[in-house]
Amino acid sequence: MRIAAGIALVAVVCVSAGWSNGARAQPRPFLWQCEQIHLDQAKDACYIRLLTQDIDRSGNPATELPRIDRLARAADTALYGRCHLLMHTVGREWAAAHHLTIEQLQNVEPRSNDPGCSAGFGMGLVMYLGPQIIASGGKSALPSCVRLPTQYRRYTCVHSLGHALMRGYHETLFLAVNACARLGARFATDCAQGAFHDYWIALRGADDTTSPVKAVRSARVLCASYPRFAVGCWYRYFIELVPAPNISTGADVERTCRGLAGLQRAGCVGGASLAIAGDPFEQTSLCSRLPARDAVPCLHGVTAQGTEGKPAAQRRLIAECRTFPARARSGCARWFGLTLNLVTNGKFARVCRTIATADRAACAAGARRYTGPIVTFS
Repeated sequence: MRIAAGIALVAVVCVSAGWSNGARAQPRPFLWQCEQIHLDQAKDACYIRLLTQDIDRSGNPATELPRIDRLARAADTALYGRCHLLMHTVGREWAAAHHLTIEQLQNVEPRSNDPGCSAGFGMGLVMYLGPQIIASGGKSALPSCVRLPTQYRRYTCVHSLGHALMRGYHETLFLAVNACARLGARFATDCAQGAFHDYWIALRGADDTTSPVKAVRSARVLCASYPRFAVGCWYRYFIELVPAPNISTGADVERTCRGLAGLQRAGCVGGASLAIAGDPFEQTSLCSRLPARDAVPCLHGVTAQGTEGKPAAQRRLIAECRTFPARARSGCARWFGLTLNLVTNGKFARVCRTIATADRAACAAGARRYTGPIVTFS
């Protein structure tokens, strides 16, 4: 009996101390309640409700969204992968509840370069402003975008203008793209990419969109009608298609884009590359094995922002350019010079001076472009 009582006491002490079966009980992940739901639509509704409550309790979206990014990443659940799109809805609903104006936008934009939750929320805010924005064709919102403190956030804001114009013009693509074109060379292509992205989303009625009247469902047809913006037109096409196309290898990319040339081909290759899941190094390795004419357009789908805050990984990524065909190597260094300088807000330009001599000038040339149009970036 004394032995049994002793065992029972040890068990109580272990449970009280948070131990079970010899291991410390793990804390539940962020928003674990929603993760228990197996129906996607219900799971997303749960996430949207709890995320909105969290942001409202914080009283300050600008600082709360970076915290949510960290928690969503650390949770290692479905949340972070869904967070960008979920936050479109959360951002729109939050903006509506707080009667957001263009003048207030800069104060509530998330203070983060994270492409997940923060970028999605910021885009939702701008989408809500669509009816206010179309009166000026988007120009009234540009000062708020330009005043944001990092170039990545400025880029995201301008991309969001394309979405907002589409919502404001009730998914009428030519009106939205023409409005983007009137913003000038610095902003037109990034804005237009947002408009085309919204168009492809609207074809399946997702993200609170309505399908366009007399919709053109082929990117080969639609993007040929907008030759100036063909690269941005193609960029999100494949990832928004339902059912999704089977693109997983370099051969799939070549097959998918067969018969196209010029900007149409470059756009198709970049969009097909974006549709291939993987980390930036896997994606870059795939691009390096394509023919020289497609290797650099393929890099437009590489998620270079996944190396943010990882200087060693950024150096390794641009070093991969040494594996590219000779005719594509400088283009590779220019692209990573541009995109890595974007995600580091201008700091990677200094790294360009320290990399392999063959790539140094191209890297620096790309880095200098980071405040201009990016055209394609996820």
